[in-house]
Amino acid sequence: MPALSYPAFPDDVPTVPLLVIDYELIKAGDSKEINRLWEAATQLGFWYLKNHGVDDEVNETFEMGKETMDLPLEEKMKYEQGDDGVSFG
Repeated sequence: MPALSYPAFPDDVPTVPLLVIDYELIKAGDSKEINRLWEAATQLGFWYLKNHGVDDEVNETFEMGKETMDLPLEEKMKYEQGDDGVSFG
């Protein structure tokens, strides 16, 4: 199978860095990391937060959604929201 190839990224498109902020360092009071978060929040407007500790909760939410979608249609229709079964609540 041939390898995927992508076109070169254009030189005339402005980019900004994606700062990776470590929440564990923020909680520990690391001033350098706190300053990096401040920079991301006030100058860039976005960042990637790691070590936030919510992975398990997020995974549980996705698992609950999967379990819901695996239910028989008849069971899901008990919670139909008036849109002919497009969504269940």
